Amino acid sequence: MFEKHLGKMKHKMEVAVIGLAIVVIVLGVCAFLQFTKPFAISEDGVKVEEPWVVKVGDNEAFVVASEKEGKAVIEGIKSSYVTENTKKEATTLSPEVTIVAKELKRGDESPTVVEADDAVTQVVAANKTAEPMITVTTTEEVAKTEAIDYKTEYKENSKLYLGEEKVATKGKKGKKTIVSQVTKQNGQIVSEEVIATTVDQKPVAKVIEKGTKTMTADKASQVVSRGGAAMGRGSGKEVVNYALQFVGNPYVYGGTSLTNGTDCSGFTMSVYAKFGVSLPHSSSAQRSCGKEVPYSEAKPGDIICYAGHVAIYIGNGKIVHASTPSTGIKVSSATYKNIITVRRIIE
Repeated sequence: MFEKHLGKMKHKMEVAVIGLAIVVIVLGVCAFLQFTKPFAISEDGVKVEEPWVVKVGDNEAFVVASEKEGKAVIEGIKSSYVTENTKKEATTLSPEVTIVAKELKRGDESPTVVEADDAVTQVVAANKTAEPMITVTTTEEVAKTEAIDYKTEYKENSKLYLGEEKVATKGKKGKKTIVSQVTKQNGQIVSEEVIATTVDQKPVAKVIEKGTKTMTADKASQVVSRGGAAMGRGSGKEVVNYALQFVGNPYVYGGTSLTNGTDCSGFTMSVYAKFGVSLPHSSSAQRSCGKEVPYSEAKPGDIICYAGHVAIYIGNGKIVHASTPSTGIKVSSATYKNIITVRRIIE
């Protein structure tokens, strides 16, 4: 009876020992598996057991520590190219950038985990090369203000002589706002389309009145003097010195401004106006002003008249005149073309 009981006890002990051995083996295996579990590793040596991967198209580009870090990489790439005017919902990446959990296998080399900021920096640097890693396409609306040029209108004035002009209304530029849709790839503009234009201020047209009244030769002469040269202020040399300071300024048809632009008769008219002498704004009319002298007796300040042109004689066979739109006010030889007459305006 005792032996039978002892046998049962022995059997139970054997079962217990076997069970304990199994537990120990299982625990050992678990510990081994835990100890040998694959992992990624950061640059500072920290193990990351559940990393994520940032994929560019089908290629694994970066291993990151978490899903959050992966999303930060995508947002960081986009943010590197957006401005305050960018439509964020219209920003695209090509190839497509996605994030997935990284599958690790025992025995494989541990991948290196990168920080989100470092990954973004690498992408931006690669995008500056001939073969960018990712093409970031952005769309933005840009508004800019531009001036609207005014038109110049001409009206007839029967009170002004032919060739005379005056500005009745000064022109004023307007303003407009232009909204454009700008498409960029990696920060470089690839297309720009105007989608809206708003006139903020309309331009005011410049109105110039042009004379239609015919001037007789007698009347033209009276404009300057009644019977000979005018008795204006200054001397012929002073007229020349004053005229020469405007050399280089522009020629403008119908103009009378010595600085902003004048034509030939406007030049002589404006120069002599400085000395109290009134000349008509017409080269043909100026041929009858003052008194005629031969070219051999020409003095500084005399007006040299040509076909359709006038100039101021400066001496030594030279003239100063508003020449052409391409050359402006310049000094030339007095005999560069045939002289019709020489008029002395100031004695």
